[in-house]
Amino acid sequence: MTSSIKSQEWDLKLIPDLTGKVALVSGANTPDGIGWNIAHQLALKGAKVYFGARNKDKAEGAIAEVKKVSPSVLDKNLAPFVADFADLKQLKASAEELVNKEERLDILVNNAAALPRPLDFDKHGISVSMSVNHLAPFLLTTALLPILQRTAARHPGVRVVTVSSISHKDVPGTPRFNSINAFNNDFGGSNGMQFNYLRYGYSKLANILFAKRLQKEFETKEIAGVSLSVHPGSVKTSGAVVFVGDQVQMLDGTITPFQGAITPLYAATASEIWAEKDKYGGGFIVPFGILSPDEESGPAKDSELAEECWNTTEKVVNDILKS
Repeated sequence: MTSSIKSQEWDLKLIPDLTGKVALVSGANTPDGIGWNIAHQLALKGAKVYFGARNKDKAEGAIAEVKKVSPSVLDKNLAPFVADFADLKQLKASAEELVNKEERLDILVNNAAALPRPLDFDKHGISVSMSVNHLAPFLLTTALLPILQRTAARHPGVRVVTVSSISHKDVPGTPRFNSINAFNNDFGGSNGMQFNYLRYGYSKLANILFAKRLQKEFETKEIAGVSLSVHPGSVKTSGAVVFVGDQVQMLDGTITPFQGAITPLYAATASEIWAEKDKYGGGFIVPFGILSPDEESGPAKDSELAEECWNTTEKVVNDILKS
């Protein structure tokens, strides 16, 4: 469960002034999660930040917590983004609303995700792990492409950061993403820590493939931006505690949610990433801000698999939206 990757923490003082920029962080509803800590730090640097949560109360609660711990943050820089990742139609509507009301979006952090869980299906017959962890961020990002493109034309260097996991390396065999049946792979069992973890890793592999293919999309559409995937570290969130249950020793050596935010923040803000976009574009970043192609599995580096994953996901999402 834990990663052996260790490096010196990146200094958050290196985050540049973000005044005038706009960011959206999904899954930012609670201080004991990575997303809230990412959003909090972006707001402290002057960005207008949308705190993503599945309902208005959770989003407003997250904003209230920022105001409590950082009263210097301007109210106008804290906004709710209400979107339930289990409801793709509602998610698309929320994304389109943002496109229509905001002038720019400089940073998108796809952080919201379901932790390892028994195999269950949404109302469209798709594994919840894949639907929430992969289809939803795919839909959110592609629905936001118009505002990302609009922003990049005036302010080059937009970032899309997709939170993945080193667990993608544990996916066995030769994974495919060519059908709903493939998305629903049970990896040998519908329940049990091992099988649930493998399905989670499979969804995180999809995240990496998506981030790589999104960089190609940027280049094709001449969008001046960088797409990255990150492993935030093995983080002791409240969800992780629930997942391991009485095997809490599995979380020995893990890092805090605040520390888990450091690598996504590096990917979202570090100046060298845009300055060396050809080096970083589509890359996989590990704690605490290290470009690490050696930490990618073979399938994660497979450009044909990335294309397959993108094309199948696009079709499945479009079919759901039309249903």
